Amino acid sequence: MLSTFIDYRSTVTDLSKSLNRTASQPTSKRDIQYFQDHIGNVKTLDDFMADNRLYSFAMKSYGLDDMIYAKGFMKKVLAGEPDANGRVLVDRLQDSRYRDFAAAFNFKTYGQDPNKPQHSDDPEVQALIDSLGINQTLMQKKDDYDSKTTGQIDYIQNMAKYVHSIDDIVEDSKISSFVRTAVGLPPASSDDDDYTQAQQIESKFDAAAFQDPEQLRQLIDRFFAQRLEGRKAIIDPYFRPAGTYADSDAEIGKLTQYFQAKIGTVYSAKDIVADPVLSGLVLSTLGVSTAATSKNSDAQAKLIESRLDVSSLRDPRKLSQFLDRFKTQRSEARTATVDAYVRQTLETDAGNENEGVRLALYFQRKAASINSAYGFLADPALAQVVRTALGLPQSAKSSIEAQANLIERKIDISSLKDPQKLNQFIKRFTIMWDTQNNTASSPALTFLAGSDTSLDADLLLKLQSIRLGGR
Repeated sequence: MLSTFIDYRSTVTDLSKSLNRTASQPTSKRDIQYFQDHIGNVKTLDDFMADNRLYSFAMKSYGLDDMIYAKGFMKKVLAGEPDANGRVLVDRLQDSRYRDFAAAFNFKTYGQDPNKPQHSDDPEVQALIDSLGINQTLMQKKDDYDSKTTGQIDYIQNMAKYVHSIDDIVEDSKISSFVRTAVGLPPASSDDDDYTQAQQIESKFDAAAFQDPEQLRQLIDRFFAQRLEGRKAIIDPYFRPAGTYADSDAEIGKLTQYFQAKIGTVYSAKDIVADPVLSGLVLSTLGVSTAATSKNSDAQAKLIESRLDVSSLRDPRKLSQFLDRFKTQRSEARTATVDAYVRQTLETDAGNENEGVRLALYFQRKAASINSAYGFLADPALAQVVRTALGLPQSAKSSIEAQANLIERKIDISSLKDPQKLNQFIKRFTIMWDTQNNTASSPALTFLAGSDTSLDADLLLKLQSIRLGGR
């Protein structure tokens, strides 16, 4: 039997080749194809749980093979519904595998149900809700919108004879709003003075049109067409009921339609940030994690402006390209699950031959994401690698705090983000693993030590007193 480290190195030296070989295995190919063919058709959590082949594939992808049987528990993890105390189950679990799984297969509710009336026990808050028309039905909102459109047209027809210059337009906010809408200008900004507003309108419009019946008719038609297009954006806030799969083909289509309807009302990055759905879609498409962005809306707007010309999205061709980019990103998210499945399968297959190799491969994949000793202790496999490398007992009787303090004294955890330091630690683990599993006499250990003499158990155990990371 070769040493654990040599087996490990033979796998990771050309990892792409090892992964391709695993993905090409008949069983893996069939399972991957089934997942790719069916995951987009999933609409609800019940759909997902009922397809055992799909569910098992997803669980294996995130290293949760041992929990496949616990469907009731996993359903609660994925649903993301808070308990009576407002706590969500997945947030209370220390093992990051569950959080990764719930993030990849998101069935949590999004937004507020437009069919559910908003209510507050505070009379002042309730009065505000009523005044804002939050509880209006969609039909009521559209009726109000159409009434406003008709009212604006009637006003223009009555006032047209008094409009002779750009200054006349700017001085009347209703006429200014009408013209700006008709010619495709954004609403006037409170930061712009009358001169600036006049310049903006004059670049797009000749005030003489108000005195020409045919030009006035065309202007009204343009206004009406713009309002009709804007009517599509007068829809309820985006809502995804709990138990609906966020990345189903149907939900991605719904999200795309929402974006297309709303973009007509977007003139700046601030408009995007004001709508959590739009900002979430834009930030994710730009490759920015929403969890990593500032909660400050101005900071988010500046971030978007630095990466995207928002005005370009008013061009149908540019909008189509952006949404194609969004759909591609969602497709790549599914590919990430497939990649995770292949990696997990590779590690499992390696473990069938040598459990130490499986642990080494797993540690190599996860270690860089761990920032404290508690992160290692929360994951049984990672904890086993660390304890083995340091010569600590696997069933420690001391408190978690004491164990964490001991590990942090012996390891510079941040150094494991350095591939070379990580490789040294894994090498140390494999030597200790082979010693504890009666393979210390293997000739391969001599090679690993870079010495002409073999390493005895006493020397190996002394390694635990060496602090890694150069401190």
